[in-house]
Amino acid sequence: MTVFEKLTELPELTGVVAEQVSEDMALIARGEELDLPWRRLRVLIDYELVEIVTPALLGGSLRGSRTSLGWSEKGTQFMRG
Repeated sequence: MTVFEKLTELPELTGVVAEQVSEDMALIARGEELDLPWRRLRVLIDYELVEIVTPALLGGSLRGSRTSLGWSEKGTQFMRG
């Protein structure tokens, strides 16, 4: 194991933190991630539970291209557990 790998190990998600992560993942599933604070989004990214998807092409009054979030495979497994 390299020094870099030791620095990237994250503690297991348990307790209140795991509950908050589950709520945030549900928020993303409902498409309400715009209200998600950066500090909580950072946890989801650090644990590789979400992927940043760009561009997300929208039509109608929201037309244009925007960045969106989606569950990663790891995130899907976390939510099933």
